[in-house]
Amino acid sequence: MTILLRSVSILLAVAATLSGCARKTPDPAPAKAQTVTVTNPISRMITDYEDFTGRTEPYKMVELRSRVTGYLAKIHFDDGTDVSAGEPLFDIDPRVYKAEYDRGYAALGKAEKRFKTSALLFERVKASYDKGIVGKDALDIAQGQYDEAEADIAYAAAALELAETNLKFTHIAAPFSGRLSKRMVDPGNLVKADDTMLTTIVALDPIYVAFDIDERTVMRLRDLIKKGEIKSSRESTRHVQIGLAGDDDTFSLTGHIVFRDNQIDVGTGTLRLRALLHNPEIERQPRYMLSPGQFVRIRLPIGNPRKAVLVPERALGTNQGRKYLFVVTADNKVEQRDVEIGAQHGEFRVIENQLMKPEHRISPDDRIVVEGLLRVRTGSEVVATTAKPFRFTPDPVLNTHPELAPPPHSKQPHTKVD
Repeated sequence: MTILLRSVSILLAVAATLSGCARKTPDPAPAKAQTVTVTNPISRMITDYEDFTGRTEPYKMVELRSRVTGYLAKIHFDDGTDVSAGEPLFDIDPRVYKAEYDRGYAALGKAEKRFKTSALLFERVKASYDKGIVGKDALDIAQGQYDEAEADIAYAAAALELAETNLKFTHIAAPFSGRLSKRMVDPGNLVKADDTMLTTIVALDPIYVAFDIDERTVMRLRDLIKKGEIKSSRESTRHVQIGLAGDDDTFSLTGHIVFRDNQIDVGTGTLRLRALLHNPEIERQPRYMLSPGQFVRIRLPIGNPRKAVLVPERALGTNQGRKYLFVVTADNKVEQRDVEIGAQHGEFRVIENQLMKPEHRISPDDRIVVEGLLRVRTGSEVVATTAKPFRFTPDPVLNTHPELAPPPHSKQPHTKVD
């Protein structure tokens, strides 16, 4: 009996255990909504562009050489200084050329006196010939002496002018205002005419910027010109933005294209362009901000100004090379949209809506996630807070040249393009 009761107790315990295991597992607690920061895209007038690198070049550059041979007597400048047009630079020993000038001056005086004598003689012989006192031979001889004396004056005058020119060439002055390099010859050395280089001088204001654009950009521009959407730089001024090495992503200077090469380089597949710009002055030496040979960045506007939707660069995500945005819907759910991006403008990136599916297009009314991208996924519910407004830097071309902006409510701008 005791064994039977013990067996029943064991069976009841096992049944109770099995009954407890069969109870329903409680549902998990709902996931907490993540907090994200959102902002609205902006709509602005922008100009498409391409960026290139280039170098500054002097507006003028001359290698100064002597026009006469002689010994260098004096130098009037310090190496690397700025000079004005006409300021003296070098003196060649003038004594030999002064003697040549004096001899030419004397030769001209002698020729003039001989001409005077020949003129008087010709008048007397002609008077005698008219009276029949002398024959035709005497008149011809007097006429020849008169003509020869007249030619001697012209010869002596030309020789004197040459001697005077050579004497002036012994004083070498600055052909234009600019900056000198170092002197290549010291006083006392022999300088050969048109051979010995004395120094170089460059004009720094204005200054050129030379850069090469690729063949793809060349064809893109020519296609726009063919369609009549833009004008060639030969027909209207085309401005470019120029940035210095220390400017980060800003372009503080503006120039305009003044030269384009007549052929594409077969080695590099690029076309050489050159822009002219004002070289900003600074308060202290070296007086000008830019020097020839300096590295610069060039932003070349492409096409007409157009209206575009832009989003902060930080809002873009990348998935296997594709760009996307997280958009918060009206019911605070996250929706992922694949987007096509364009050029960058400061902290913003252009969204090319015309290249995207209608359901993926972005509008200024959308709320896009700028902070918390890694904490959300498609379909998740979020708590959205509005970010502080992002600062948009105006298009440098439209900002510098507001006449290029299309008039309000204009759908297809046909204004002049830089």
